[in-house]
Amino acid sequence: MLRTTFAVAFLLVVPPSLGAQEKLSAESTSANFQKNFASAYNRGDVEAMAAAFAENAIRVTPSGIFQGRDAIRRSFQEALNIGLHDYVRRVVSRTEGSFILNIGEWQAKVGDQPFHGYYSAILAGEDDETRIIEETVSIAAP
Repeated sequence: MLRTTFAVAFLLVVPPSLGAQEKLSAESTSANFQKNFASAYNRGDVEAMAAAFAENAIRVTPSGIFQGRDAIRRSFQEALNIGLHDYVRRVVSRTEGSFILNIGEWQAKVGDQPFHGYYSAILAGEDDETRIIEETVSIAAP
């Protein structure tokens, strides 16, 4: 159960990138990221989920610190392997200089067991794309 609880934190909303030429507000960008990530998750597309992160991104979860897209990709595969489903999130976004800051709450289930927690993400431009450069995920205390 403890492994499942920690593994659930791996699967946070992490959306595929958008072109930097698209001049979208933080709210619009986050909404598009959410839609694209949910689609990737429902397809089990680990590559698309990992592509939302910068090559040298850092992801902090209750299960550990994952540095770099390859490590993040492996963490998402583990999350999919436990059967996380019914994933939803609420997010508040704002811009700060050239960064987009996302703060939110997520909910999901493994089997019939519900989980929820919180996250924050910093997005920035990389190679004409917007990607997550740092993300922190938590599981709410029961």
